[in-house]
Amino acid sequence: MKKAVLVLLLALCLLGTLGAAGTAESSVDTWPSEAVTVICPWAVGGVADIVNRKAATFGTEVLGQPILATNELGAGGNVALTNYLKNKSNSYNLIFGAEGAFSIAPNVDGSDAIQFTYDDFVPIINLYSAIFVMTADAKLNVTDLPSLKTYAQGKKIKIAVNGVAGSEAFLAKALAKELGFDLELVSYNGANLALDAAAKGETAFAISHQSQAKGSVEAGILKPVVVFDEKGVNNDVFKNVKGVGEYGYTAYFRNRCFILARKGTDQKIIDKVRNAYMTILEKPEMVAFYKSMMIEVDPMDKASIDQHIASVAEIVKANR
Repeated sequence: MKKAVLVLLLALCLLGTLGAAGTAESSVDTWPSEAVTVICPWAVGGVADIVNRKAATFGTEVLGQPILATNELGAGGNVALTNYLKNKSNSYNLIFGAEGAFSIAPNVDGSDAIQFTYDDFVPIINLYSAIFVMTADAKLNVTDLPSLKTYAQGKKIKIAVNGVAGSEAFLAKALAKELGFDLELVSYNGANLALDAAAKGETAFAISHQSQAKGSVEAGILKPVVVFDEKGVNNDVFKNVKGVGEYGYTAYFRNRCFILARKGTDQKIIDKVRNAYMTILEKPEMVAFYKSMMIEVDPMDKASIDQHIASVAEIVKANR
């Protein structure tokens, strides 16, 4: 009798396990069954925020559920990325990330305060590639690196950046080191505020994406000095602006912005999200939007994003 009861209990446990597995599989297959939230950990009105909100307009069309674009600010993205760890795998919350949090912050002073690692996340798709530009108060007449070096001699120059632990701050410090001048980083909650500071003369320089500096450059308030890329740019706004690499320096990289899920998220969900955003990025409306934002469609996969994080980390280690 006892043996029969034991066999029955084991059978019920097995059925329960199979039922739970079936439920889990079913939830993955039907994901998303509600709205998906994509968190931008940087300022409202920045390039990443604008891209997030634009892409979200296609959510219902490509995923069958709305995409909700939201922001959570603090410490150059580190607050949002830390809080995101509260999510479990297969969450309906996704988050943006960039090289600043995973390549720069862990390799500079104060890195022991960071409570997350790149391995806590799984990258799904890179949304864009952008080039940072350094601009100067037009009254200074600094238009390239030789004139910057001359201007900076014997001074501590102020450079406005979006956060002190992000890509812009590192590039400013690396450039100062290579040119041999002293600097003071002035941190703002967003590149737009940093540009305003330079335009008002509160700082001498600012570092931002090209599209953010476009208006001030066109108005003659700021002048481009250099772009942080291997080669320069030549377009309607930034005409014949040299790249850091053309001067023989090595501290440069393109800014990438990728979507992350929580570690352990099912590959079926990863594929659904990636395929949805690939569809969004291929839409003519989105292509035209990217052109207006002076950024490039660059849908890198996990392996390419991994390589980007590793290569930027090596640049940081070599120039800190």
